[in-house]
Amino acid sequence: MQTKNRTLPRILTTLTLTIMLLGASTVWAQPKNAENNKPSKTQKLFQDGRKALLTGDYDAAVKLLKQAADSKDAKTSHRLYLARAYRYAEKPQLAEAQLKIILKSAPDHVEAGQLLGQIFAERKDWKNAVKILEPLLKYRHDYTTYQLLAEAFYNLDDNKKARKYYQEAIKLNPKNAADHYRLGNIHLAGNSFALAADSYQKALSLNLESPVLRYKLGSAYFNLRNYFGRVSVVTVKAGKIGTISGNWYLIEPQPGKKDTFRAAPSNSAIYQVARAIADGIKDRPDIHFLKANIYLNARRYARAYEMFAKIQKTIPKEDKALFYFYYSQAAFGVDKYDEYFKLLGEAIKLDKAAYEPTLVEAYLKVAGQYNQAGDFAKYIEFLEKAVNASPQTASLHLNLANAYQEARQYAKAVLQWRLVLDLEPDHPDRTNLLNKIAKYRRMAKPKKPAAKPKKIARRTIKTV
Repeated sequence: MQTKNRTLPRILTTLTLTIMLLGASTVWAQPKNAENNKPSKTQKLFQDGRKALLTGDYDAAVKLLKQAADSKDAKTSHRLYLARAYRYAEKPQLAEAQLKIILKSAPDHVEAGQLLGQIFAERKDWKNAVKILEPLLKYRHDYTTYQLLAEAFYNLDDNKKARKYYQEAIKLNPKNAADHYRLGNIHLAGNSFALAADSYQKALSLNLESPVLRYKLGSAYFNLRNYFGRVSVVTVKAGKIGTISGNWYLIEPQPGKKDTFRAAPSNSAIYQVARAIADGIKDRPDIHFLKANIYLNARRYARAYEMFAKIQKTIPKEDKALFYFYYSQAAFGVDKYDEYFKLLGEAIKLDKAAYEPTLVEAYLKVAGQYNQAGDFAKYIEFLEKAVNASPQTASLHLNLANAYQEARQYAKAVLQWRLVLDLEPDHPDRTNLLNKIAKYRRMAKPKKPAAKPKKIARRTIKTV
């Protein structure tokens, strides 16, 4: 009996728990009252308003969601949807007011902050967009915030911060071609040409097709000195030089072979610039100027000279000086020396400070050409012009002195060596120059003619 008495409480306890659980199960299993399933009035307004918003009935959405947001039991989500409805109904100021209410009570509400940032961006109010968006990074690092901040700083010309935020945005979403394009623009403006080319190439690979993009990619390649890339020989039936054929730019025909051309690949400045022109940028003088410069820097002087001559009248006034300078270099490349100096003179007239210092170099370049051609008189002539253009430069006098020495014009050579030492008394080659002066000064003295023998007067001897 004692044993039974000890176990009875356990049995009763277990039985009691079972009954309680069964009872609870019975209660939980009972169907809820229909009244409990019915949404509240505010919830019904919100549901109907959201449906109207999603189906494009923005006026109805505003009306219903405003009632929900003004209710005593309204939630933040009701006000957020109302702001969206106002925005879609083209009432951004009313949307802004609702979003500011949300952020005042909940500064960490990222969705409200992003939506307000988008409204400011649409209004081009970039400073307020930054003011709203930057604090959101404390709560969440996501693509939308980074991308909006990048756009804001880009439009505020703060390329340093814009670059930082575009790079973060691209890490989170590398498939947005526009982000790569904008980042490429920032790199190009900062003279980071390799990075710019990389960003533009990624934008193209994401199917962002634009003549302006190709023009900028061509500019990046140009500054990387990638003028024609790795030239290959390709076969193109009925091909024409200076045109695009697939992924090739046809430079010139391959001698002796029909329909065969030397061609530049797509990852070259000339291809991208030519493609931009073919795709629609035909009337901008700057792109044709760039194309001519590609040929000039690739030392294809004859073609560059033709291009410069063709576009001369289209160049705007502000670019004329630079244009004439490059045009003159093309003239030099095709051995038109008179025209070289004429065109360089035009550049100097338009911008004396920038281009007058290049005149001495021009004289030396032409002098060097005549020296190679064996025309020593012309060589000396242009060295003299260089000295006259910059008489304070000792090295020019030294070059001219050496030329006079070689031409056996020793008196002139001595004079130039003396000028070198006058300009640079501590010249590193002073002793050698003094020796040359002493040696060639003697050689320069004209020899005195031999004295004529005196006539002896004849005497007449008288005979006695």
